[in-house]
Amino acid sequence: MRYEPEFHATLLMPAGITSEASIQYTDEDQLLNAADDVDWVYVEEVLPAKMKWNLESIRRFRFRREILTMFRTVFAVIVLID
Repeated sequence: MRYEPEFHATLLMPAGITSEASIQYTDEDQLLNAADDVDWVYVEEVLPAKMKWNLESIRRFRFRREILTMFRTVFAVIVLID
């Protein structure tokens, strides 16, 4: 996979607790387990999608939105546990 130039900004993001990409891909393990070629699916499908979510988070950064993302993450985890 070749990164689009705009994705390079997402590589500079410090690792955080959560992100919109984490919420959108709470079922990532199931998606990859169902794949014939796990590496290809991750590199060509999952990673670019996650990078787009992260890039959008950079573009639209607001502190309140980040707090909301944390609450949405907690909710997503609770739903997974049930």
